[in-house]
Amino acid sequence: MATAPKIVPPHQENVLAFRTPVGGTNVNAGQTEILGSVETSEYSRIRLVTDERVGSTCDVIVRLTIMEGNELVAFLDEITLKPQSQLTRTYDVPATKLQVSIAGVGNTNTKGAVDVLIYGQY
Repeated sequence: MATAPKIVPPHQENVLAFRTPVGGTNVNAGQTEILGSVETSEYSRIRLVTDERVGSTCDVIVRLTIMEGNELVAFLDEITLKPQSQLTRTYDVPATKLQVSIAGVGNTNTKGAVDVLIYGQY
């Protein structure tokens, strides 16, 4: 009697597609910093991992904006972090390219520091 072939799921590899510099990135309250962009077309899914560092004195908004070429099209997501908080979120194939930016939210003379990492999954 023949046996059915074993179905093996495709290998799902995770790769680091984007990250802020080691040590995090600072932003002053009331200011926005564009951290860069990341090509996402080759991934079936991406995972955002972000945290606000100890010593931050304002909230920080992390924005993922869908791009088409160099044009900003629409927000994919906007996450508000409080000092010493973190968040992980997963997105199914969101677009071909994303812009990553942060904005400080708080009183004058306050600032935040964040780490932003995006992992892609094939």
